[in-house]
Amino acid sequence: MAAPTAQTVADFLGQGDDVGFIALAEEHLPMVTHMVNAYTRGKGFTDGIPDDDVAAVIVSSVARLVVNPEQYDLDTAGPFTTRYRVFDGWSLPELAVLHRYRKRAL
Repeated sequence: MAAPTAQTVADFLGQGDDVGFIALAEEHLPMVTHMVNAYTRGKGFTDGIPDDDVAAVIVSSVARLVVNPEQYDLDTAGPFTTRYRVFDGWSLPELAVLHRYRKRAL
């Protein structure tokens, strides 16, 4: 996999034709990429391009942000309540990937 793009994120969510969705993903992609790079202390990146499994973490993380850009966790309207996924860190599968690259103890 090459470096993830906004189009990659949009395609992942089945929104590959939505220009607004792609633009939103473009805004979030650099931030998440920098956070992953910082978390792994640069491991898993070659010349700024993430390894395939690290790129997958970036895509899935950005996907959570663009699906719920306001980061609402709960919405109630009358008797109905909807709970949303928010980006409040990495999921367990994402951490399993990132921990392969992060040096956690000396």
